[in-house]
Amino acid sequence: MIDYIEKGAGLHRAVAAAGHWLEQRDGVWISSDDTAVQAIIDGYTLAQAKTEKRREVSAVARQKYNLVTAGISAAEMAGWPILLSEAVAYRASGIVGASIHSEATIRGIGVADLVTKIEGNAAAFQSARAAIAGTDGKKRDEIDALETFEAVAAYDINGGWPL
Repeated sequence: MIDYIEKGAGLHRAVAAAGHWLEQRDGVWISSDDTAVQAIIDGYTLAQAKTEKRREVSAVARQKYNLVTAGISAAEMAGWPILLSEAVAYRASGIVGASIHSEATIRGIGVADLVTKIEGNAAAFQSARAAIAGTDGKKRDEIDALETFEAVAAYDINGGWPL
């Protein structure tokens, strides 16, 4: 018979990774090999449970980042730092960088208008990025402070996110 307390999804992944299974039937925990599974349960530490929960939080953060960048190609995003640095230089000195000059010309808009668009897009992206990164870090810090398996298992990874 298995002596089990909830230690989180990471424990169940550890059991499966060892080639075993653990499930509850009619209120009783049963497994493929009680001795082996009990050893996995007993050896599974609070630090491991926290690591798994932090990974779950980071996965939610990745989903949120993907929402922010949905529909934007990697090639376009790769050009953002160049455009932003040229926009900063333009604001500071009035010198027009090659990328901004080319894009403004092709679009048929003024350099100042394009720089304003670039600055607005950069500010919106950085605001969303900071909100996601801040929530991700806050949640991982909160998990680090938890002191029991029960608290780690019960921690809500989905609440409190922007977007």
